[in-house]
Amino acid sequence: MRFTVRDLVYIAIFGAIWGALEMTLGSYLHVIIPPPATPLIGAGTIMTAIGMVVALIGRLFVPKAGSVLMIGVVTAMLKALSIGGVKLSPMIAIIIECLLAEAGLLLAGRPSRWGFVLAGSLAVLWTFFHKFLASYVFLGRGIYEVYVGMLRKGAQLLGVDGRYALVLIGIFPLVRIVMGGAAGWLAWGLGKVVQVRLARVAGGRHE
Repeated sequence: MRFTVRDLVYIAIFGAIWGALEMTLGSYLHVIIPPPATPLIGAGTIMTAIGMVVALIGRLFVPKAGSVLMIGVVTAMLKALSIGGVKLSPMIAIIIECLLAEAGLLLAGRPSRWGFVLAGSLAVLWTFFHKFLASYVFLGRGIYEVYVGMLRKGAQLLGVDGRYALVLIGIFPLVRIVMGGAAGWLAWGLGKVVQVRLARVAGGRHE
């Protein structure tokens, strides 16, 4: 589907908002809650949920397939300007998350709050699997090594015996699904409110 100039402007705006959040809030969160200390919910998971709120609101303003992905592309490009320079892993993660969000919206069919919930859940859920992919591809660590380390840290964080691995395996993705769903739910509500207010402002100017 082709995008109009108006669509591209909105895509650039929402991509810039998400990108700015990544460069500011995201960088700060990675400093105060580094990955080794956050096996359950890391800075990346939090920023993905926030980013999905922004991107899905953008989808309301550009209700066309591919708009969330385009917003993600803009964000990934801006991510390269973050402190520390170009980092392929988070840039790839953003693109994959947006692709999954697009898949969720496609599965939902007509635009709806529950479609946004599904899109957000799929996107944030990827942060669980991306940890394995990134550790293997970019750090050369084995998937099993990452898996065991995650379970050990998760058990320490929750104060449970490491033998309850299956419980931990379920908790990690479940938390992300809930966070993503909440992001989608919030995006639908906030987006509708913004649209109504902008419509009133535009209507007032024409009176």
